[in-house]
Amino acid sequence: MNVAGEIIGHFIPNLSPATKFEKHIARLRDEAWFSELEQDYRYEYILYQNKKIKLFLSSEKNIKMITSMDVEKERFINLVKKEHDRFTSLR
Repeated sequence: MNVAGEIIGHFIPNLSPATKFEKHIARLRDEAWFSELEQDYRYEYILYQNKKIKLFLSSEKNIKMITSMDVEKERFINLVKKEHDRFTSLR
């Protein structure tokens, strides 16, 4: 992507070819633990639709933490499970 495209994508994110969230999801799919979580029908919806999780996964800093630190990875997994429990208890 050229510089002008990056600037436009920054100010008008819907015009960028892939959002940070989408790029980070693609990157996380290389991680076995994330693929497992994503393939679990209970958590797939939460990963893609929960605002708190999407916001978390849109941050480069958070992605670096969960891919490099086991403690942070476990915290993220627990967050997904907690959000799933919260979502299913609303029904």
